Amino acid sequence: MRLWFPLIAHDGSADGAPQPHGRRGPGHQPGPRRRRLVIVSGSVLVAFVLAACSSASSSHPSASKPSAGKQSPGAAPTRSASSADGPLACVTAGPATGGTGPWKLVTPSALCHLQLQTSQQFQQSGQSLVTLSKILISMDDAGTVTSSIGVTYQGTSIAAQRASSGRSVSVVGFNGRFRPAAALSALEEQGSTYTSVSPGPHGGMLACANVEGSENCVWATPTTLCGITILDPTGELIGANSDANAVRIRDVLEVPG
Repeated sequence: MRLWFPLIAHDGSADGAPQPHGRRGPGHQPGPRRRRLVIVSGSVLVAFVLAACSSASSSHPSASKPSAGKQSPGAAPTRSASSADGPLACVTAGPATGGTGPWKLVTPSALCHLQLQTSQQFQQSGQSLVTLSKILISMDDAGTVTSSIGVTYQGTSIAAQRASSGRSVSVVGFNGRFRPAAALSALEEQGSTYTSVSPGPHGGMLACANVEGSENCVWATPTTLCGITILDPTGELIGANSDANAVRIRDVLEVPG
C-alpha cells in the first residue's frame, strides 16, 4: 500500500499527489507495475477517506481542506482551533506493555478518544483498502497474511466531531509472518520521505512521514504489519508529537499474541 488516503482526506480528491522524492533517492519514479496499482487504489480509497471526513467536514469547516497553497511533505499543517481533548488525547493510563512478542493487532472500540466506525460504508471501504494492500505485500514478497483489519476512528456525533476538531485515525493492519524491512517498505507511500523513529516497547521497525499535513506511520515485526494515518486539523497530535503518538496508538492496537 502507498498511503494515499491522507491526501484524499485533505483535498477531497487524489489530485494532490506528492512530488516524487524520498528515501529511494531524488527524482525516483515508481515503476510501471507500482504506478498502475497506485492509480487503481486511489479510486477505491476515495470512499474510505471521504467516509472518515465527510461528516466532520459538514460540521466543522476547518476540517475540510487546508488553506490554499500546496504543502510539501514534512510541512507543518494549517491549524484550526484546539480540540477538547488537546495534544494528550492518545495518552492511556498505565505503562505500555513491553516485551519481544510475538504480537497481534486488534480493533479496540476507542482510540485517541475517537470511536470505532462500524457502518457498512466504513467496513466495505476498509476491506477494499486491505485487499489492495495485500497485493502490494505479495508484490514485494514481504510475508504471508493470516488476518487483517481496515478501520477508521473518529467522532460519532456532530458534537463529538466538533469537540475533536475533525480528527480521525485510519488503520490498515495485518497479522501473519513478515520480513519487517520489506513489509515496512510495502506499506510506505511512494514518493514520500519516511524517517525511522524509535519503535517503542514493542520493538520491530517504525517509520513516519508527513504527507500534506497528515501523519503516515508504518510499523512492522515478524508477526504484525500496520499503517496508520492521523488527520488532525489542530496539529496537536502530529508535527513534533507524531512519533510519540504513533507509539501510543501502536500500544493500543498491538497486544501480545
